[in-house]
Amino acid sequence: MYEPWLKAADKPSPTLPSHSFGKHLRPRARKIDVAIIGIDAEVSKKTREQLFSTSWAFGKLVVRDLGNLRKTTPDFVIPLLRELHAAGITPVLIGSSSQAFTAQYLAFAELNRQVSLLKIDRNIRLNPVGESGEVLDNAVHNKGRRRFHLTHIGAQQHLVDPAIFDLFNAQDYESVSLGPARGNTLALEPLLRDADLVGLDISAINYHEAPARSGLHPSGFSLQEASQLAYYAGNSDKLSSFGLYGLDAEAGSERDTDLTAAAYAQLIWYFLQGYSRRQGDFPASSTGMLEYVVDIDDFDKLTFWRSPRSNRWWVQVPAGTKKGEERHRLVSCSYEDYLEASGKQHLPDRLMAAFRRFI
Repeated sequence: MYEPWLKAADKPSPTLPSHSFGKHLRPRARKIDVAIIGIDAEVSKKTREQLFSTSWAFGKLVVRDLGNLRKTTPDFVIPLLRELHAAGITPVLIGSSSQAFTAQYLAFAELNRQVSLLKIDRNIRLNPVGESGEVLDNAVHNKGRRRFHLTHIGAQQHLVDPAIFDLFNAQDYESVSLGPARGNTLALEPLLRDADLVGLDISAINYHEAPARSGLHPSGFSLQEASQLAYYAGNSDKLSSFGLYGLDAEAGSERDTDLTAAAYAQLIWYFLQGYSRRQGDFPASSTGMLEYVVDIDDFDKLTFWRSPRSNRWWVQVPAGTKKGEERHRLVSCSYEDYLEASGKQHLPDRLMAAFRRFI
């Protein structure tokens, strides 16, 4: 079905133990939950070698390796991703250049859907005044695209043009720089749960754990912290696309490349662990959600929802707003946000900004 876009990758080694990931791939499965797709053949080969030797801990999750892209230009990638999204298959993309994140986003535009995208990176790859070829330019500056929201996690402030933060504030986008993000990774879970797609650049991780990448930038998330973010992404019922980028096989020794490929594999493993534990929460189903109505200044009433299946929280965008697709109208939040609203009559800035996106 997807052969026009893809060529087969090497099969897992037959000597792998029975409990290994490589022994649980479903090469002939027609109903697929997650599809592994290589964008860069060399990077994908090394990542697969590391991933397939890990243990399988995902129950009945159906994962199929669809192979590598025959071409990597966005106009070639987009139709494939569009077909996967339409079929309800979540792609895990293994790439090198972060430019492939553009295709990952534009595939949603092909479906004529508003999209909330989230990028994890050491820098915000965006020109603040117009398109110039940066990764996020098309998402922000192309007025014909059905962008809805942009979130960025892990930027190191000494690398970012201050004008970009001004643009984020003006557009009610969200940015959590590296220091605050590392200080409370649990607080990032609602941000990841609100995203339709996530792109993680390996440069967001500290150099010693992922050295095969461009630039001399030592700081970043620990691989353990980044794996937690990958888990949150996989565990979100709303998210339907996950991409890894930034591994440069020419940027270091062969050992550096192998170590960074192992980091890719670990991130994919935790994404899949999160995916295998999805609870069927919103937007999959609102059945059984518990309703909490709060009287708060500046709003007649504000409705929070809690899922007893996962104990996760959402707040409903107040009625009377005009913009935004229905599936975006429950905004992911935390129990602490509910306590702020109900006990202190205060709504966090992040939720106020979320409501403004609908006005």
